[in-house]
Amino acid sequence: MRRRLAFWAFVFLLLATPAAVASSLPVQSYSMYNGGTGAFNYQDTSYTNCVSFDCDTTGAFLSGGTGKLTDGVFSTRDWSDGPPEAWVGWDVNELNGFDPLVTFYFSGTPTVRSVEVWFDNTTGYGGVGAPASIYINGTNYTGIPQGTYGAQGFTISGLDITGHSINVAFSQGADPWIMIGQVTFNGSTVPEPSTFALMATGLLGLVGLASLRRWRATSY
Repeated sequence: MRRRLAFWAFVFLLLATPAAVASSLPVQSYSMYNGGTGAFNYQDTSYTNCVSFDCDTTGAFLSGGTGKLTDGVFSTRDWSDGPPEAWVGWDVNELNGFDPLVTFYFSGTPTVRSVEVWFDNTTGYGGVGAPASIYINGTNYTGIPQGTYGAQGFTISGLDITGHSINVAFSQGADPWIMIGQVTFNGSTVPEPSTFALMATGLLGLVGLASLRRWRATSY
């Protein structure tokens, strides 16, 4: 009986081990240099981990929190429409505004399959244009439509990046300003090893309890 229970517990563990499923990957935090100001405020003023006045300081380093880039707001309003500004904007002429790099951190170590970047492109009006290219962990991805006006998304697919964090850098083109609204990730996750260990411990405990009850039942 005990062997039978152990066998079925093992089979249950095998069946219960979930395959990696593609889904949206939540961002735990991201770090970057803050955006700047122009006609309006394009700093990450909603960032959740502000130290001193970093969220209101152009080029200040932000870390340990989240803000405009992951708040789920895909604004269709141009940067020039004024408050509330949903965009984080960097200008090459401002402090730390050249080719901004953002490091995104996840819970666990998911595998990233695609990245979507939501940006505004006024095709040069006000010095704002689409990113010339996007770097993912140092690899350069091009093909971003430079002549399509307005807020829009660009998806980089076919990735296979597994890790706790990922670097996304935006390269400015002929225009000094770049406006980013959202960065989203899709990929797959599997439970942490500790989850499987907990499942195994619970099942082995049940096997032991069943064996103990059987022993007591046959001892009288």
